[in-house]
Amino acid sequence: MRRSIYFIGCLLAFINVSPTAMAQLSQAHRFEQEIKSSEEGFTVISLKKEGLAMIRDINKYDQGKKKWQLEFVDTTLTKIWTSELELSSRLQLVGHEYNAQHLYLLFRENDKAYYKFHLLTIDFIKQTIEPEDIKFEVEFKLTHFTMSGTSAIFGGYLNNEPAVLLYNKSSSQPKILPGLFVSEMKLLDVRANQNESFNILLSERRGKDKTKLIVRTFDHNGNLLIDDIIEIDAKYSVLTGLTGTLEREELIVAGTYAEGSAREAIGFFSFVVDPFSEQPVFYNDFGTMDHFLDYLPTRRAEKIKVKTQKLKSIGQLPNYSSLVMPFRIEERPDGFYLLAEVYQSSSNSYNNAYGSSYYSPYMNGYSPYGISPYSNTNRYYSTPYLNNNPASYSDVKMMESVVVKIAMDGQAQKSASIKLDDVRQSDLEQVGDFVINNDSIFLLYKKDGEIFYQEEIGDEDEKVEISQSKIKLQGPKDELKDENSHEGTTRYWYGHHFYVWGYQTIKDSSREADKTRRVFYVNRISVN
Repeated sequence: MRRSIYFIGCLLAFINVSPTAMAQLSQAHRFEQEIKSSEEGFTVISLKKEGLAMIRDINKYDQGKKKWQLEFVDTTLTKIWTSELELSSRLQLVGHEYNAQHLYLLFRENDKAYYKFHLLTIDFIKQTIEPEDIKFEVEFKLTHFTMSGTSAIFGGYLNNEPAVLLYNKSSSQPKILPGLFVSEMKLLDVRANQNESFNILLSERRGKDKTKLIVRTFDHNGNLLIDDIIEIDAKYSVLTGLTGTLEREELIVAGTYAEGSAREAIGFFSFVVDPFSEQPVFYNDFGTMDHFLDYLPTRRAEKIKVKTQKLKSIGQLPNYSSLVMPFRIEERPDGFYLLAEVYQSSSNSYNNAYGSSYYSPYMNGYSPYGISPYSNTNRYYSTPYLNNNPASYSDVKMMESVVVKIAMDGQAQKSASIKLDDVRQSDLEQVGDFVINNDSIFLLYKKDGEIFYQEEIGDEDEKVEISQSKIKLQGPKDELKDENSHEGTTRYWYGHHFYVWGYQTIKDSSREADKTRRVFYVNRISVN
């Protein structure tokens, strides 16, 4: 009997330290601020290991100036600095960017074609704020904003042709980067690298010619460093594309492709930029991926996989397509990880001059790379990053978050996914996110006061069922009465940590008065 008990104990100990053990979630930290239902909401900005910034219009005026509340918290969600900004009442927040110790806030004056911008450079360590006014003397349609060193980079369109403008203090006028004014070309991405350079990704297709992807990298002064042209298979057209940020020596490019001029994607493409030789482009049809179809009923997914293989075996293209939007690329020592989401839309009207599948990847609130000239200021949470897709969406149903692991040579290796349970939005906005935990891909999203998560464990492709956990409240006697299902979301923060935020109505029976309070909250979610 003793031997049996000893054997069972050893077996349980082995299971507990097994590399396939399910990771655990913890919620050790929470930020909370009471607000009124009539008050504006916050834009939440990741400062990575330096914390979070939160900004909102507080609808107060003094001598023609509008007041804004600016909060900084550390990684334990403890306040480290609060400031009140007084800005022209004509300004609205349209972009933000972060690099070490600095937060950049971009405001735009009104909705005129000739934009006047106001850029705030905030050193949140020294607690200083430096303002700059930037004026474009051209009719420039803004779609992207980032910072390369101390240079502000604006991407968009001049007379319906892509253009990128660079502004720094050494020049009184923005510098227009040469070689971009080409018709039938789309600006897919403008992204800052870790070494103070930045990338531009464009796609060009003329008639029945092959689609060409153009990758250019510039230093922070606008000097060209890399210029590479990649031809896409003649059967395909490119819908979306993102670049990496050169955390490694390799520059990755990934996105979605369609058959011909179709508006729905049939797969992901990926490649590593090599301006000195012809690099292969890898195409991965959705129907051949291991977990892309997991959001569908099992029998339907199997039929799609079988039909995809049959069509490919006779030299035909797969006929399964879907609306898919990529959101971010994470660079790791073992490769790259592309996050995208599958969605359905009740309305897709593309009445814009920038191409039928125009998209800017900076629409999501988690990213420090954000800009949109199409902001919706009527929402309770007035974020400028929700509506920078000129495509009109009357209703969006988010179906799945999917992560694709891409090897160092640019070839996709495996995928992981989590089904999104009836998540509906008025705009196309990222819902879920992921962290890499040892060899596992850990996906997570929030809905109605709860966190839903799922893990793909290591190379064994062992998929653990979706688990859920309530968002932890501040006090032991707090009771959640309501969570605003239309506001708030989940974002990757740093390391093994997410942050989730939103708006809750909470009852606390221990309070003598005002037992019910309305709060804006941020919780740190850690994967252990």
